[in-house]
Amino acid sequence: MARTYVSSDYAGLTAKNLDCYYGYEQTTEDGEWCFSARVGETEILRIPQSQLKAEDKFDCASCLLAGIGMLFDKYGVK
Repeated sequence: MARTYVSSDYAGLTAKNLDCYYGYEQTTEDGEWCFSARVGETEILRIPQSQLKAEDKFDCASCLLAGIGMLFDKYGVK
């Protein structure tokens, strides 16, 4: 069963083989927060907040959802 979690500085979704995360623990070299998606131990996508099309980097739930939407677009999920 999938599990979701949200805090003031991170949000995530964990499912059977997929882990999606947005927040302070995943950053670019410049410290910009990122969305990341992993299947097992393999990172399949990392998107900096500036590319997520989410207005507020501190609205972690919105950034997580934007990243999941981009993940679905990339892999053709309909």
